[in-house]
Amino acid sequence: GNGPPLLLIHGLFDSSETWDSCTPYLSDRFKVFLIDLPAFGKSPLPERWEESLSETIQTVIAFLDQKGIRKIALVGSSMGGSMALGVAARYPERIERLILINPYGLPSVPAAVAMARNPIFKGILPYLLIKPVLKTCARVLYTRSIHNRILLSDAMIEQVIKPFCSLRRRKALFRFLDGISAEGIKEIDAGISEMRHPVLILWGKEDRWLKKGHWMRLHDRLSNSQVIFIPQCGHLPQIEKPKEVSTYILSFLERPLY
Repeated sequence: GNGPPLLLIHGLFDSSETWDSCTPYLSDRFKVFLIDLPAFGKSPLPERWEESLSETIQTVIAFLDQKGIRKIALVGSSMGGSMALGVAARYPERIERLILINPYGLPSVPAAVAMARNPIFKGILPYLLIKPVLKTCARVLYTRSIHNRILLSDAMIEQVIKPFCSLRRRKALFRFLDGISAEGIKEIDAGISEMRHPVLILWGKEDRWLKKGHWMRLHDRLSNSQVIFIPQCGHLPQIEKPKEVSTYILSFLERPLY
């Protein structure tokens, strides 16, 4: 597309393809950039990788530098919302506005991360998650993530598991999860109250992963935020209600800053 730059950041166990249905709407008015975070989608995880939140924030900034983008609006889904907050907290001058879609509300370590950091689980699960098991796990995860089960197709499940079908990529996924530390989460959380960016929180009301306390806590601490609820929609509104989500994003981004 053409217009001001807009970067879309996916969530945990997801990829840039999560935005496929939104991109046609957004690219009418914006130059849309899609990123696969390290260890997800088509992006490998570097061999030297320690603190996932901090290093992913640096990866996003490096991506903007490589594209010659000085300032941008960010959209983040779920964990991608936390990443967007982290980028804005550490580099406030690089971010114009934020849109957080069913964002993880901080400051505790997500349950999936806590499990992946367990020495036993992270040692054996990459070997156990062969394709049939991956498909079953993905179907369970997305059954809980999507309110409209009609959308839960075999093609969607195949798309979700494709990046993790090799043992190397599964090991990389667990290295990424192991690198999400409580300290990294607390660092992002500590910077939230100081942020002055305009923030839109879009919340699928039927979210079965996150409780309302997540959006409430962020809304209370982000001084320049608003919340819009999307009914009959689960944890991934960009998949279930792409036109509605895109309309809210466009309206928010085209509003005068002052």
